[in-house]
Amino acid sequence: MLISGRQRTAWAGVLLRAAAGCLGAGMIILPAPALPSRGWVLILVGLVLVAASLAGPTARWRAVGTLAAAVAVLESALGRPALAVLAGEGVLILGYLLLVDAPVAMPGTVAARWLRLQFPAAFWGTLTAAAVLVVLAVPVPVSAWLLVAGAGAAVAATVIALPRRPGQPR
Repeated sequence: MLISGRQRTAWAGVLLRAAAGCLGAGMIILPAPALPSRGWVLILVGLVLVAASLAGPTARWRAVGTLAAAVAVLESALGRPALAVLAGEGVLILGYLLLVDAPVAMPGTVAARWLRLQFPAAFWGTLTAAAVLVVLAVPVPVSAWLLVAGAGAAVAATVIALPRRPGQPR
């Protein structure tokens, strides 16, 4: 039986959505063991938001995926899991946010090109998570200069990441 072009396009979108769903469920469930007793509410809310970001009329809204990632971050903040779990959580959130933003219907060649274009963000995000894991694992005495340098780096990263407003045409 031959598969038509539309069916191939549908399968590429379904596979990307399935991968995003697995990453989303993972980012919600990974910090769950460290949550306090009432943390199950966050798990349910997070899983519902992940499902809503992938299917149904809310799948077109980017805010739903962002809210699901925010619930995962909130779980990590409340549960205070181990450093390795936090690094894994960061990688799962990155992968989920990259894949949930994928176009729904695209042919296999376009999907492959789109995934290839996402590779640098995934690579640098994974490398950063590994570097943060290593840096946090090494005990360093806290100094005021270290805190000032960290705050300056956060401000610089924010300024670099913000989109630039295009200049007015002359």
